[in-house]
Amino acid sequence: MLHDITFLARAAVILDSFCRLLGRELVERSGDASLDAQRLFELPQGVLAHDLSQPPLLDWANLAAADAFDALPATLLGRPSADTTPADATAERQHLFETLRTQGFVTGYCGTRVSLAGRRFAIQNVTVLELQDGLGNPAGHAAIIGSIGPETAP
Repeated sequence: MLHDITFLARAAVILDSFCRLLGRELVERSGDASLDAQRLFELPQGVLAHDLSQPPLLDWANLAAADAFDALPATLLGRPSADTTPADATAERQHLFETLRTQGFVTGYCGTRVSLAGRRFAIQNVTVLELQDGLGNPAGHAAIIGSIGPETAP
């Protein structure tokens, strides 16, 4: 997975979009795409991305995100990203994407997600980005999850 050209290219899109939108690097960049992808893959914060298909499908996940979703990174790929959100939180997720359309990114997002095993958990201090490829074309969205914990009562 770490040596797959698609995986490396997607990592570069995530890192480049983060830097362009937030004005700082998410991980220390080395100039080596493989090493940069490995750093993103091993980042302690969860990182997920989905593509532009309808419905959007997860197409990148690091170890921390996979752990939060009770999965391996490869088992998350190809799943509808909306499936990570419990049914009672879809309006909140829709509002998030409406904000993204106007701002390009959101910081400080908090919400509830559901793992592949059905376990609900809280995500906090999340940064969500509109991704762009190297030509400036829309390329999906990515989430960098600041912290993950047990779901709290409303």
